[in-house]
Amino acid sequence: MTRLAKDRQFMELAVKEMLKSHSEHIDKFDPLVGAVIVDSAGKELGRTHRGGLREGNHAEFTLIERILQSTKLDGTTIYVTLEPCTQRTPPKKPCVEWIVSARIKRVVVGMVDPNPNVSGHGIRYLHCHGVQVDLFDLDLVEKIRAANNKFIEYFELAEKSKPVSMAFEGPDETENQLIESASIYDLSPDEIKRYLEFRKKYYIIPSEELWEFMRRNGFLCLQSDKKYALTLAGVVLFAKEPSDFLPQVMIQMEAQVGDRWITSEFTGPLLNFPEKLDEFLGNHIRSFTEIRKFDRIKRYEYPFEALREAVFNAVVHRDYRGGQRVRISIIKDRIEIKSPGLPLRPLTIKRLQSFNAPPFSRNPRVAVTFNHMTWIEEKGSGLLRMRNLMLQRGLRIPRFEQEGTYIKLTFFGEEHAWRNIRVSHKMLDDFEDRERQIISLLVEQGSISTSKCAQHLGVDPTTVRRNIRKLINKYDIIESVGEGSKRKYILKR
Repeated sequence: MTRLAKDRQFMELAVKEMLKSHSEHIDKFDPLVGAVIVDSAGKELGRTHRGGLREGNHAEFTLIERILQSTKLDGTTIYVTLEPCTQRTPPKKPCVEWIVSARIKRVVVGMVDPNPNVSGHGIRYLHCHGVQVDLFDLDLVEKIRAANNKFIEYFELAEKSKPVSMAFEGPDETENQLIESASIYDLSPDEIKRYLEFRKKYYIIPSEELWEFMRRNGFLCLQSDKKYALTLAGVVLFAKEPSDFLPQVMIQMEAQVGDRWITSEFTGPLLNFPEKLDEFLGNHIRSFTEIRKFDRIKRYEYPFEALREAVFNAVVHRDYRGGQRVRISIIKDRIEIKSPGLPLRPLTIKRLQSFNAPPFSRNPRVAVTFNHMTWIEEKGSGLLRMRNLMLQRGLRIPRFEQEGTYIKLTFFGEEHAWRNIRVSHKMLDDFEDRERQIISLLVEQGSISTSKCAQHLGVDPTTVRRNIRKLINKYDIIESVGEGSKRKYILKR
């Protein structure tokens, strides 16, 4: 059995254990957690779940210090459905410390902890102590999230009254850094209003209640002088001109038109970006007319939804620490999207290319805001949907690769993108075989003559004329151009 197959086997066992979990509280939702420990040869040493031996005991602790107390765990792997905790009330130790002290070599994590005080810190702690971290398959992550729905909702809906710490959020604290030169007077009232409408919140703009709401969501921080300062997340999402404070937030868009390049820079708040993106893509992506019965429908070479997913991911998960920008390049036969920063461990280029990567964000506040605006999903299904949309359109699977300190995602266009008229497959089903062959010739060649068509199909010109008349008179899909010996037929626009 391959390592991947063994990993899958023990991931599934951990999920089964998770469902046996016991909660020790009646006034709040505790997570369901399952864990399995396996030796270096792939032999299972033990499994358990939260509260497996005693209420309140975490699964990792129970396995390491109770079930396998006398077993040497050097070089083992633990599969656990929830990111190991980093905080416990003394004298209890966090699970990450138990894992490191037991010399466990590898941890395979299911769901990242939704608690913002833990989220990403467990994984980072393990990395810092030399522990290898991998992730569950996406379909199993979705099962884990579904089983822990109430636990997740608690943290998604809770608006904590305590001040926001500038160093607790997720795997990267950059978005929590204060931009001291920015103040609430630099915020865009229009973008704040739009955000509040999506969140179904009703505050006067401006008002002290609004600033407190923004603070609780990590966009502002109340300083010692009782004045509000903006975090990086607050600037990139809501400032009128974020690039005044952070030049690297500008998004570079360019399109090749013949031998020329048309460039555009987006410098505004990210909440205003989707409309600008759609406008740029709509103006510069090649389109064609698709014939469906009596309808003529404009379609683009690439599925818009897939491109939006890719660009939003590049913007949301980018690294803000350097001076690099997100770049979108529409080239003759492809589209390239470059995002500053390499994959955030434990994600890898290989894992991204499998389109089986669970959600793990470098900038959780920005990601959650895009989720609130319904532009991305936190479930991690966007990559797979992007892949499937391309395949449904008959296009190649997009390719992830590293280019310097960028993640580059390439969308490949059609081999014959010069064809500007198409016929829907559903309509082709209505035609006879020879009529379908004539339509295919027209799509491939743009125009045909009776003699050339007859020669290609191996039939006499009279038969071809009869088929063409039917396509003209019954289906209204073909029209003639030219006269006499120069007469040709084309698909009707």
